[in-house]
Amino acid sequence: MRYLKKISLPLAVFTTGACVLIIEVAATRVLSPYFGNTIFTVSGVIGVVLAALSAGYYFGGKLADKYPEEKFFYFIILLSGFSVILLHSLTRFLLPSIGYSLSIVSGPVISALILFFAPSFLLGTLSPFAVKLQEQYYPDKGIGSIAGEIFFWSTLGSIFGSLFAGFVLIPRFGVSRIVLAVAVVLIVLGFFPLMKTGIAKNKYFKAIISGAAGILLLGALFSFEAVGAVYSHDGIYEKITIYDGEYAGRPTRFFQQDHSSSGAMFFDSDELVLDYTKYYVLYKVFKSDVKNALVIGGGAYSIPKALLKDLPEASVDVSEIEPSLFGLAQKYFNVAESERLNNYTDDGRRLLYDTAKKYDLIFSDVYYSLYSIPAHFTTREFFEIAKEKLNKDGVFIANLIGNLSRQEPSFIMSEIKTFQTVFSNSYFFAVDAPGSTGMQNIIFVGYNSDKKIDFNDPRILNDENPVIKSLVKKVVNMDRFEFSRHAVLTDDFSPVEYLTAKVIQKSYGHQNFTDGDEMLAIIDQQLRYGPRYLSAAGHKKIRNFLTAEIETLAEETKLQTWTHMSPDGQVQELTNIIGRFYPDNKKRVILATHYDSKKFADKDAKNNKEPVPGANDSASGVAALLEIARVLAYSGKALGVGVDMIFFDGEEGEESLSGNYADWKPLGSTYFAEHLSEIYGNNKPISGLVLDMVCDKDLEILKEQSSMQNAPGQTEAFWEAAKKVSGDVFRDQTGPEIRDDHTPLNKAGIPSSLIIDFEYSPFHTAGDTLDKCSAKSLETVASAVLSYIYSLK
Repeated sequence: MRYLKKISLPLAVFTTGACVLIIEVAATRVLSPYFGNTIFTVSGVIGVVLAALSAGYYFGGKLADKYPEEKFFYFIILLSGFSVILLHSLTRFLLPSIGYSLSIVSGPVISALILFFAPSFLLGTLSPFAVKLQEQYYPDKGIGSIAGEIFFWSTLGSIFGSLFAGFVLIPRFGVSRIVLAVAVVLIVLGFFPLMKTGIAKNKYFKAIISGAAGILLLGALFSFEAVGAVYSHDGIYEKITIYDGEYAGRPTRFFQQDHSSSGAMFFDSDELVLDYTKYYVLYKVFKSDVKNALVIGGGAYSIPKALLKDLPEASVDVSEIEPSLFGLAQKYFNVAESERLNNYTDDGRRLLYDTAKKYDLIFSDVYYSLYSIPAHFTTREFFEIAKEKLNKDGVFIANLIGNLSRQEPSFIMSEIKTFQTVFSNSYFFAVDAPGSTGMQNIIFVGYNSDKKIDFNDPRILNDENPVIKSLVKKVVNMDRFEFSRHAVLTDDFSPVEYLTAKVIQKSYGHQNFTDGDEMLAIIDQQLRYGPRYLSAAGHKKIRNFLTAEIETLAEETKLQTWTHMSPDGQVQELTNIIGRFYPDNKKRVILATHYDSKKFADKDAKNNKEPVPGANDSASGVAALLEIARVLAYSGKALGVGVDMIFFDGEEGEESLSGNYADWKPLGSTYFAEHLSEIYGNNKPISGLVLDMVCDKDLEILKEQSSMQNAPGQTEAFWEAAKKVSGDVFRDQTGPEIRDDHTPLNKAGIPSSLIIDFEYSPFHTAGDTLDKCSAKSLETVASAVLSYIYSLK
């Protein structure tokens, strides 16, 4: 008995220490379906548990000094068991309600506080309590020795709990059962010692125990697998669920990792289900004679199956770190045994590093969700290893998830920049649409060859495979983006969770029809090109950017290029860029702006020897029109008229102008008006709408005088639509006459209106910068134009 008494407290703290770490390890699995298995989840859980333990140590010491009795020690253990039951109940009933409403950055901390703080706090009080009790039992031993012994056993228990949870419990049991088992252990550990104290006879104590037992039984019942699931079990790295349902009206089996669908199989054919998986056929465009292929990330093994079918002579290796998936794929997804299929339960990067084998094709599919992107597969070092293991002319293909928004920071933009540092011959494909700013799969292709691929090649355009023949519409033109502010991801610096969290927040946080933040990002991109006057290097960059953007968004693109002789004899090439929507509609309207900026500020302005940045006077109109183009391209809403979106060059006139505008004329719109027949023949557009200077924070737009004189009907019709968007911005009064790109259009017989806020103090100065612009103003103008355009019949 004396020996049992001697070891009872060390054994108790060993057990409770193990329970703390089992709960902590299980906590990341509890939260990962909602917030991903990210650094935020891991850090949030560890931080909350450590904070709770710290508070528990402090208050436990105070409590032990005040109530140094064994019954209080075991009663705390009993309470901690009850708190774990409560944790389980909250996990089952509360977390599904609040989990998806919280961000992946703050959500793990908030959820961990609600779920795991109380059990960890209670368990934290036990070590100082045990020290106090043991010191009473053995007063001659010394407080230092006793404390060292208690914390030794507590920490040893934590080590055991950590290893036991990761290597034994989670691979074999569901998280719910593990949590309930911890509750049972704690309740048993606390209850039986209390029986000897007489407290068990107390009616309130009996009521508490009976209630807890009922909750425990209820929790156990709810911990069984969901009805309808073919298979549901916790793997080592995530919860794996296989269930049957329908996709596109066809019977389908789905494979899910945590809450992310990452594989599927039709029951009635071998056709691939998920669109991104169909892009495995890209190897045929780059290297059709594949002999050795590696697929990193097995999932439902859809891609390995397709490769084995397509390539009867090829060997296909699969690296899948989750041990159970290959067996599950064989059992549930018709993956047949094959001597040509080699499965490795290994980390894909480590396998690539260790192997001496070279591959013709490597397909990386480990980025199954934005909530769970393995950082070590996103870095330059990983891509270097992959390229090193490619044969000459070999191809690396990776499926990633993100968006092509220009808002910063951007995971996909950083990843593209990183990828291009390794694969100089690289290509990127948007599975949904390259002009969309929404979430979608982006396919990265690195070609270990100097050979360039032309996706307009008739052999590609006429290929029988629908994915291959549509590549020209899916390829992402890199001229559309500017990467100077995006980081290259390395093993030393790869803040993947931070980047993806920002993407998720932007994707789910913005609900407006037009996106002012995206327009601000487009203005910012233009300013990063530098000055955009006719002879500046930035002028060519902005022209290439707009051409690529309009080719992506519009149904037809026309370039109107000519040479201009400046008064000082300098020959300059100018280009009007025209994007056509509904090109077959004979009834057409013009939406226009200009994209060049002014070379020098006006003579009476400060810093008049500096170029004008042109955030408002140049870039704002471009940003608004591109946002309108995106909506026209992807809204699915039909138009009653055809739209020609024109980006005029040379609106600022001759470069030498600096304050004297007597001889000013807009070069691009003047040329356009003089050559109307080249585009329209005898069928002129019915009207025009010109945007200029539309991002001012104090936006107030009046009816421009010459617009009222030359296009009164259109101007009034536009104002009726615009006032419904914002009567505070679109004032029902006439302002001064302003010469702009609408002036040549009106002279050519196209009734045109100017949308401008001319009361802008940084006009034609070096102060025309991004900080003067407003996302709300841009949204207001873009929405007004769209409202008007959609009203036309």
